[in-house]
Amino acid sequence: MRKLGGVLLSAAMALTVGSLATPAGAVAGPGCAGLTSKVVGKTTVVTLTKCTPVAATGGSGGGKFSTSTSQSGTLDVTITWATKHGTTKGNIKFAAAKTLGKCPTGTTTRFTIAGKVTGGTGTAVKTIKTGQKVAASVCSGKSLALEPGTSLTL
Repeated sequence: MRKLGGVLLSAAMALTVGSLATPAGAVAGPGCAGLTSKVVGKTTVVTLTKCTPVAATGGSGGGKFSTSTSQSGTLDVTITWATKHGTTKGNIKFAAAKTLGKCPTGTTTRFTIAGKVTGGTGTAVKTIKTGQKVAASVCSGKSLALEPGTSLTL
């Protein structure tokens, strides 16, 4: 059973996620509508897709995090954006949600992710600024994915 562990996102970040996560494809501000992951050894590799604004993110990004079996915790994360768009750094808190929400069959745990952006580099830092709130709802099973109908917001 895979737990959130390296969750991200980066952004992936101290609010109630349900009120911050926006419908997929309807990312209001900076954010990503797609999240996938794979575990390589003791590392979780997260890929973000459908990210906006493209001028700041290049449309995608990702990061690597130590895999954990914890149901809650705090992580410092770094997202590296596509094609030299820079990075976004954040501090996120993750916790197991009480329900699976709209997560698909095979999901063992749904995690809420909340936190804030702590810095960044390159073009991304001009749009995704220090102090911005980060939120997501992530389904965890064999891999990680955003809860259907939600997005990662930055």
